[in-house]
Amino acid sequence: MKDIIIVGGGPAGITAGIYSARKNLNGLLLTDDFIGQLGNAGVIENWPGEKEIMGPELIANFREHLEDYNTEIKEEKVAEIMKKDDFFEVRSENTTYKSKAVIVATGRNPRPLKIPGEKEFVGKGVSYCVTCDGALFKGKTVAVVGGGNSGLEGALELSDYVEKVTVLEIADKLQGDEFLTRRVEGKDNIEVLTGVTPKRVMGDDFVSGLDYQNLDSDEEISLEVDGVFVQVGSIPTTDMLNDLADCNDGGEIVIDPKTCRTSTDGLFAAGDVTDVRDKQVVVAAGEGCKALISAYDYIKNN
Repeated sequence: MKDIIIVGGGPAGITAGIYSARKNLNGLLLTDDFIGQLGNAGVIENWPGEKEIMGPELIANFREHLEDYNTEIKEEKVAEIMKKDDFFEVRSENTTYKSKAVIVATGRNPRPLKIPGEKEFVGKGVSYCVTCDGALFKGKTVAVVGGGNSGLEGALELSDYVEKVTVLEIADKLQGDEFLTRRVEGKDNIEVLTGVTPKRVMGDDFVSGLDYQNLDSDEEISLEVDGVFVQVGSIPTTDMLNDLADCNDGGEIVIDPKTCRTSTDGLFAAGDVTDVRDKQVVVAAGEGCKALISAYDYIKNN
């Protein structure tokens, strides 16, 4: 029987793991990988103490810090979390673990476009990670679907080594922060299309084009590209919970903002998987700390 099981290996989960050791809890951190959104991110410019650091490097630093403590770590995907009387069962692909409390910090997964050709060309020109796959398109022409921060950051990263980037945004203007918008608009090899929506990914063995619709004219236009990077947000990873926690309309776990408690006693949640307003690395880390301290109080009082 563990005191605490932490599910997730991102900033929230790792921070909770560090604090569980500092609170001298018998803790276990379960995660299918230590990559997540941060490991797929490009340049991070808002992590205190680091003016500029790549996402993969920052998550590697997090993991190294965690491994300096005695929190047990297992790289296993969690399939289900259940509550049995006054304890929890956390079932991975191989083992069932028991604990007095659980923190869910599973983050989010990329949101697909759900258009014809997208699924068929994943790994053949369709990608959800600029940092992972961008270098494969050196000297080529690509499209980035999504004009929010992630899309604009991706377009800027790609513009350093591809011939041309076309950003497609469904709204009538870019949705990213102003400083990112200015940087994108200042790049000669980035074209921005607003008021458009992608319709289908085209190609034979690999991507050769993207059809999109102009929402003002309803005209469908074919764009010749070698790759399509999907950057339209993400969805919370909560499939292992069943009905164990209340979720909002967006599928995010609803928490008490002061304690990170969910609707089930002993179950806490932290980071981007929750309904916390701001999805930022620094916020997720703070929420992981808050969740662990609340879980510690729960364990000691029960």
